[in-house]
Amino acid sequence: MEVIIGILGFFGDWLLFIFPMYQGRMELMESNSVFAKYQIKGHKPKPISLLEWIIPPLIFHRLKKTAGRAQIKDLVNNKEDFKSFYSFYNKGLAWYFVAYAGFLNGVCSTYELLVEKLELGTLGIWLLIIISLIIFFAGQYYVNYLTSWKREKRFIKGLFPVIKNTLKQKRQ
Repeated sequence: MEVIIGILGFFGDWLLFIFPMYQGRMELMESNSVFAKYQIKGHKPKPISLLEWIIPPLIFHRLKKTAGRAQIKDLVNNKEDFKSFYSFYNKGLAWYFVAYAGFLNGVCSTYELLVEKLELGTLGIWLLIIISLIIFFAGQYYVNYLTSWKREKRFIKGLFPVIKNTLKQKRQ
């Protein structure tokens, strides 16, 4: 029974890493949409790197570099836009801290499962490192997928049959 509880804790803690990271990404993307109208005209921002998502203050630093001083001043002077941007940015940052707490809990529950419950000893330590790294990068990849255009296109394609059936029912 202890092993089953350990496995449930393992999955629960890792989910508490991945989905707050997803929520944080959505919040930061929303703040970026507010900020987009203040970016330098004709400048297409490069995609946000993994390191910037892992350390959210780097995103704000890049946003400041992407826009000129005049654009930043315009954003700050427009109190409504700045309040919206700053609110989304803070929410995103808070979700990232929740995700980091989930990551640390995931590492702890993985350790408890492998070393204490399954008693794997030194092998358990190596598996802990490998599993934690795999889940960390797989979680980042999954969050990237969840917020990608590819997923959005699949979602829209999935809606077409529903829309088509609804239109057919209305005609009849």
